[in-house]
Amino acid sequence: MRFSERVVVMIQPTVAEFLQKTFYQSLNEFVVIYWAVTKRKGSMKGQLKKRTKDPYDGWYDCQYESRFISIDCIRGTFLIDGMTIGFLPEKIIFNELFVRVFGDHIFEVQAADSPNAYVTKYSYHVNGIVQYEFHFNDRRNHLIVKEWYTQTNDMFELIPHSFFENELPDMFVSNYSHWWNEKDQTIEFRPVHFKDIDFLNKSYILSMKTGYVTNTETVNAQILVNQSSAFFQSLFSRYFIRLDDKPYIYMMRDNTFQTSNIIHIHLSRLGIAFRYNATTNIIMSREYSDMCIDKHQCLGTLTGLSSGLLLSPLPINNQTVEHYPYRKLIVPFGEIRCERIFDASHQTVTIQRSSSISFLHQYFVFILNDRLKILQSTDSPTGWLYLALPHAVTSHPLPDQYMGMTGMERAFQLLNSAGC
Repeated sequence: MRFSERVVVMIQPTVAEFLQKTFYQSLNEFVVIYWAVTKRKGSMKGQLKKRTKDPYDGWYDCQYESRFISIDCIRGTFLIDGMTIGFLPEKIIFNELFVRVFGDHIFEVQAADSPNAYVTKYSYHVNGIVQYEFHFNDRRNHLIVKEWYTQTNDMFELIPHSFFENELPDMFVSNYSHWWNEKDQTIEFRPVHFKDIDFLNKSYILSMKTGYVTNTETVNAQILVNQSSAFFQSLFSRYFIRLDDKPYIYMMRDNTFQTSNIIHIHLSRLGIAFRYNATTNIIMSREYSDMCIDKHQCLGTLTGLSSGLLLSPLPINNQTVEHYPYRKLIVPFGEIRCERIFDASHQTVTIQRSSSISFLHQYFVFILNDRLKILQSTDSPTGWLYLALPHAVTSHPLPDQYMGMTGMERAFQLLNSAGC
């Protein structure tokens, strides 16, 4: 036995007498400091008792709710249900919910106040204001993650993002972790990754009382437009279905009295946006600020192509310039498919954008040169090659109204040009 341990053993009778006279208050305070469960509650009134009658024995035990606490005053051992500080079991660290948010982070944990539950030894984030509790339900094979704010005593619960896959646009599902605040009846949308410096900062809030998803900006307050609403369905089916699938399009309405008629339309996968003014009924492009969506999407060429959005100059530009020489056609990248419809005079051409296809964030901008009566690419050579394909598959025996030649003729021109 080392000298220091021998000294501690020798003073045990005195320590035991002191603890008994003070009703083991010092040990209760020790547990509050070093066990996160009691630290959260701020106090502990456990009935700690000496394990044996041996005056030189340093073990003290008590039953606290469903947990058995043991303290060895000689070796400084602190046990919860016979376990010291340890690590999370594999069934938790390999759980999909844990991996998505916490990745490969290693937590030192203690037993919590219920079976199969663990609470972090340390606090995390700025000034150590947050602790985490992990509980695995074996019967339901379900992981519960809770976040406790030590200063305010607020408690949040992590919700699997899959719960929102059929309820919200993809951007609000894939790009955020979701934390339920039972006290405020709200769900916070925060960064996905635990190690993100802004992990505790919420970008959006879903209020269960109102059903609205709002951003957290005070100057530019906005509300998410419901995808099931008639307004969303109208704009989507008329224009934006031509660019991408519904989950990758969302609309935000300004939530201020002065600009409540403004709708911001975002295509999250393509990274482009538009601004709809309900007063003027004009949808402006963010990327091309002098252009808006043409109400008439007929090109006079590429007949049968159901994908691609036509932009025209803003009305103010048509007033100041006698003839605006071009329009623009935004065409998303994807797999081009043709379908022959027997009752129609022309086949239908669509651009499939399934998740199995790479480069779904890509799109092409083609210029309709109204002077030369041709479509031109702004990219080289990929854009020229891609343009040749829809020209070829939408070709008709008769010349196009716009170009004065068939689509196949134009496709061969492009393939033989210097651009390709």
